Amino acid sequence: MTGLTACGGSGSAAPPKTEDTALLGERLEGLLTQGNKMDVVEWHGQMLTKNPDKGGTRIFDLDGRFNASTGNSEVSMDSSMEGDVEQIDYLVVDGRTYFNSEAWGPGAAGCWDDITGDEARGWGLPTDFNPIWPLTSARAIALDGADVSVSIPFKQVLSGLPRGLLATVPSVPYDTEADAFITPHGPLIEVGIDVQGMWNRMPKAERAAIDTRQAGWWAMTMKESQDGSAVQPPKNVFDPAVTPPSQCMKA
Repeated sequence: MTGLTACGGSGSAAPPKTEDTALLGERLEGLLTQGNKMDVVEWHGQMLTKNPDKGGTRIFDLDGRFNASTGNSEVSMDSSMEGDVEQIDYLVVDGRTYFNSEAWGPGAAGCWDDITGDEARGWGLPTDFNPIWPLTSARAIALDGADVSVSIPFKQVLSGLPRGLLATVPSVPYDTEADAFITPHGPLIEVGIDVQGMWNRMPKAERAAIDTRQAGWWAMTMKESQDGSAVQPPKNVFDPAVTPPSQCMKA
């Protein structure tokens, strides 16, 4: 698995001093080692209209657990996009995707619909389920206090965000990147990604073709789960088009 590399920036990003470069390398090595040691990762992601320090408002939250040894994942989404409040859960186990809606009621909390291949209902899931992707794909720029300033390639940012944010992936210059920071907080790793700044680097024609208002800043945290239990397959799978959710346990 590749990781962050300690290299100088370009443009307005000044190369770090020699001693800062050594410290940057140590910091990155520690972050990557910490991330790679996480077998069951608990993570929280939040999309905002822009940097929260500049008044960005929340669009949706994702809470997840990722089992690195199996690739299985569970994700819970709380969305308020387009003014509609929605809470949905996903399980991804052995290549199959399962869906549960809060609208089914508490009696169906343990019931799942197999939606493998259903892009419309799977829109809240990322393409890359491993949440340590900011650690393994970023280009290091400099240290800023406790923060490690980095750039992350456009395609990797999109693969780590809910896949339904863009109906189609625009064609952009290969070197388009998003500015980001990564900060260690003991067992917790914090990430902030300037998605809006990434949009602004796209060609004007490409930027005009997509709605960027729903994605301006991605805030994320991750840590090793204190509950090391693996992500489990669903116990009750049913077809809500055939069986009412209230009867799903009997399906």
